[in-house]
Amino acid sequence: MAGQGFDIDVNNRSVSVRLDVSGHAPRARFYACVFFIAIGALAICALLFLPGKHGSPSMWHDLSSSPVDSGGFIVPLILLLSFPVLMSLLLWRYLVSAYPSDETFHCDGSTVTISKVRWLDIHNKHWDTRSYALADIAKIRYQAIARAKGGSIYGLRFKAGGRRQRVLPGLKPREADKILKALKAFGADVPDDPALSRKVAEDASCLSL
Repeated sequence: MAGQGFDIDVNNRSVSVRLDVSGHAPRARFYACVFFIAIGALAICALLFLPGKHGSPSMWHDLSSSPVDSGGFIVPLILLLSFPVLMSLLLWRYLVSAYPSDETFHCDGSTVTISKVRWLDIHNKHWDTRSYALADIAKIRYQAIARAKGGSIYGLRFKAGGRRQRVLPGLKPREADKILKALKAFGADVPDDPALSRKVAEDASCLSL
């Protein structure tokens, strides 16, 4: 994940959290995007030029030797074009969570306001903001918000505005526990979470060693 830090301010009037990525790694998203595009290009080249199993011809052979209106051309072309689309759909959530943009989370006791820099805005100038009444937010939990073969990225998940919301990727258990306790004190729907309590205790025991 990109270098990042959370600034958390909790008091009896509000909860404010800022995910500051640009201050630690301002070009992380750009480099990550370039890296994954390069990996995708290599994967497409491998799919296109490497021979199939048991010495069967490569996809490039089928495309170059078949008429454009034949199944030998159309089927490989569809597979080739669908591959990057499928990979993008599968990896997009993990990519934007592993290399997030700047984000703020603020609760004044009655309203939760979330602002986030658009992921493709590498200059960190355009923020999208959405607000929800605290009473309309259901089941705020500390859970995995993105998964891939290499592991999971945790943050806060809740339901609001008819959709499942995922915020503050990379949040640590102790940070999440502090935020959730404050939100619960404001009357938010924060279910008891024994798993989070265990993680906090484990982190505390590791720090004491």
